[in-house]
Amino acid sequence: MKYTQPLFTLFLYFVLFYGNAQEARNLYLEERLANEKKLILENEREALKIRINEVNEKLLNNSITPLEADSLKLHFAEESARAIEQEYLEKETELYQSEVKLKIKNNTDFSQEKIKYYGQDKRRHRVTNDLVFAIGLNQLYEENKSLENTPFDFIRSWFTELGWSWKTNLIPNSSIAHLRYGFSVQINTLSPKANRVFFNNGGSTELRPYDTKLKTNKLIYSNLVFPIHLEFGSRRRNYSIYNQNGSYTTNRYKSASFVVGGGLYGGFNLQHKMRLKGEGINEKTKPDLNFNDLIYGLSGYVSLPGLFTLYGKMDLSSVFKDQPVFQQNISLGFRFDIN
Repeated sequence: MKYTQPLFTLFLYFVLFYGNAQEARNLYLEERLANEKKLILENEREALKIRINEVNEKLLNNSITPLEADSLKLHFAEESARAIEQEYLEKETELYQSEVKLKIKNNTDFSQEKIKYYGQDKRRHRVTNDLVFAIGLNQLYEENKSLENTPFDFIRSWFTELGWSWKTNLIPNSSIAHLRYGFSVQINTLSPKANRVFFNNGGSTELRPYDTKLKTNKLIYSNLVFPIHLEFGSRRRNYSIYNQNGSYTTNRYKSASFVVGGGLYGGFNLQHKMRLKGEGINEKTKPDLNFNDLIYGLSGYVSLPGLFTLYGKMDLSSVFKDQPVFQQNISLGFRFDIN
């Protein structure tokens, strides 16, 4: 027992010394890596500056057009960014490999499964998120009827959607295919023609003429849905550079990319109201129109290169219960994913 206290004190000194030595080693590697990155960045900037000057000289000599000059500058800038990214990754891998070899040399237990190079993305399946906003035209499609004879005004019947989505790449370290999922609030409106309004006729929702001339006649109903889409292509290119204290993530957007997605959604009706405005009348009511509580349907989008994203959705469930004919909500418009 008389040797216990001196041995414990010696062991404590050893732990503290080893911890301080390891921390000093980590700081040294971080400082060395930062210096290497700074040198790489300066070299690439200088090389890019020379190439840009060459383009400007050709432009002054009328050897190329201003459009060609801008295109070349953009091309050289992208090449420089890719070169910086690659050199960063190679330098981090080189430093980490040398550190691993040093620890193995010192009889440190490193199994092959535990060695992860900093030049590789640890998160093989990356998760990103976006604010989703969509707006466009809305209609109520009736079975065996064409949209040309719809009883609803095209321009005054609209929809808007606001939500949040997450996106996970299905192929490790690739942006070819993604699974996109999230939640959205859909607000749909219908404006009947011929001064007619919705009413409940013994459980069946129908349109009938209104006594007073209406300037505003609109049925507004909102749903909370949970969409899930299979998406191919991506406008965003993410890359991460890892060090011992964390990671640096950079997003790069490619406006010329083609993106297409399709899937389904399900949810439930939140509320509805009818707004009537005319001579001597200005009211918002919540009539019992026998809305379906559960909502489900199909949706999809196509993002055209350098332009916009077309978005469409179609309910597979009927808007109202107990109808003599099947009526489904359909929408077409534009969609924006805001990071």
